[in-house]
Amino acid sequence: MTIPKVSIIVPVYNVEKYLPRCIESLMSQTLQEIEIILVDDGSPDNSPKLCDEYTEKDYRVKVIHKKNGGLGFARNSGIDIATGEFLAFVDSDDYVATSMFRELYNTAKKYNLDTVYCGYNRIDNKLRIQPIKDVQALKVIESQDDIQEVLLDMIGTEPNSPIDRKYEMSVWHAIYARSIVKEHHVIFPSEREFISEDIIFHMDYLQKAKRIAFLPESLYYYCSNESSLTTSYRSDRFSKNKVLYKEICRKLSLISEKKEYQLRAGRLFIGYTRFVLFSIGQQSISSSEKKKIIKAICKDNIWNELFEYYPYKELPFKYGFILECIKRHWINLILIIISLENLIRKKK
Repeated sequence: MTIPKVSIIVPVYNVEKYLPRCIESLMSQTLQEIEIILVDDGSPDNSPKLCDEYTEKDYRVKVIHKKNGGLGFARNSGIDIATGEFLAFVDSDDYVATSMFRELYNTAKKYNLDTVYCGYNRIDNKLRIQPIKDVQALKVIESQDDIQEVLLDMIGTEPNSPIDRKYEMSVWHAIYARSIVKEHHVIFPSEREFISEDIIFHMDYLQKAKRIAFLPESLYYYCSNESSLTTSYRSDRFSKNKVLYKEICRKLSLISEKKEYQLRAGRLFIGYTRFVLFSIGQQSISSSEKKKIIKAICKDNIWNELFEYYPYKELPFKYGFILECIKRHWINLILIIISLENLIRKKK
């Protein structure tokens, strides 16, 4: 039997509304030599039945039914049985262009690459499509120093940058050499342990990759889903951000100069904290409750560490001012800022 060129791993949990769209975009790939591994992560809805039905429609579809363990562990289960030359990870509430894996695979083979990333399309709740590109033309990166710089730019940019990161850190817009993943035992942690399991995967994987590339074409369709882990409010998100920040610092300390990795990890933590604050503003709770949560964030000891080394006044003003408010415990002003920001977003 021919070895698949790409194994596409799709964790499935409570997505029966979106699952057919996702799977059919994969079965329609112009790259025929693929396998589609659906990992039913103990889904309570009709998704497991749908998965089984697709195995009858296409011999390339495989299904794993497992006890619920979260997204990262579901992906690991798919990796365990994958046989393809490359691995890909697609979220089941998203979909892809029919040419995506042909373009990624052909580029990988043409330039002898371990990994190829493409652009993506962000689709909001009003079904508006926004193409997002990391590069404007094909970019091949072939030195370990340059690949390490890509990793740092995935984590966070330097303080004076107008954007929080240069490269999208999610794994779903790329293919990865299975040989590297298997040989070096690269796996996903649980998102219950680290709130961004994708960046942990990249930190382990990119240290072993020798040649990578970025394509400008937007081939993945990322669909906003208000019930997803990345968009829904979680009361533990700030504490999880701290855990992630500490783990990123620990891993980067092994491969990068302290000042450099601290600035990148700090930028990530600052951006994630802004996200938490704006999420609080969207909650249907009283102003006094919002102030209580904001006050706890501002008084957290982690800021003592961060303000010692991070030049937050070099940040773009709208980001730096939030940090100034946190530092000075201007709770009421933070609440006004996040309330105004959320009003602006609703009108868009």
